[in-house]
Amino acid sequence: MSDPNIFVGTMFCGEGDYYECCSSIYRQKNVSIVHNRLHNLPEKQAHNALWSSWRKIKDNGFDMFVKIDADTVLAHDEILFELWKLMSSNPRITGIQAPLFDYFTDGYINGLNCFSPKVVFNDTTDDLFCDRKVDVNHDIVINSADVGERLRPAGHHCFHATEEQSFHFGLHRALKCQVQVIDLVKQAWKHHNDKQRAFALLGASCANTFNGASFNYNDEKFKLAFEFAKQNYDKLVINL
Repeated sequence: MSDPNIFVGTMFCGEGDYYECCSSIYRQKNVSIVHNRLHNLPEKQAHNALWSSWRKIKDNGFDMFVKIDADTVLAHDEILFELWKLMSSNPRITGIQAPLFDYFTDGYINGLNCFSPKVVFNDTTDDLFCDRKVDVNHDIVINSADVGERLRPAGHHCFHATEEQSFHFGLHRALKCQVQVIDLVKQAWKHHNDKQRAFALLGASCANTFNGASFNYNDEKFKLAFEFAKQNYDKLVINL
């Protein structure tokens, strides 16, 4: 029996986890992988480029599509095979979401998503919620709570985060109004007193000045906000 053919998509914008991410993908056993890497695109354009790449190739003998972000390092060398075993266990399964262990919150988050070729991806028009309501034609979707122990966690999230990446994480989550996530980051920061979580909180603290836009790494407003936080870190962190 031949190995399953898996299409992996990764979007990169300077994340410190990227090389470990790629290494963990290339170490995967019992699967055949095509790795599509997209570099330094704004979030909406990157997602649409990834959906487009998958649409063009999915009928060429691919069994599964897995989106592995550049801030994610797979937990062991049979993660993709375990996902495939679960996907192929029932022909009605069209999607799986597996949990990641997240550095910033010091706990589990939803994060690793995979899809059957039956799923249809439409381009997003939303700058902020780029992966919401774009995948259609689902039947059964397995959620994080229902995957096996070999997929808990499926990966580690942001354990090599740069200061800029940390700032972006907090800003992005705050723009999405994920108040509980920010609260967990603050609790973890108070416990560990580390700079990465502090930068995440600084990013979250300035979200109200962004109005849901200009948050991409290459946006001038984002660059200026991060540089201000970096240059004034010692003063700003006192108010967290």
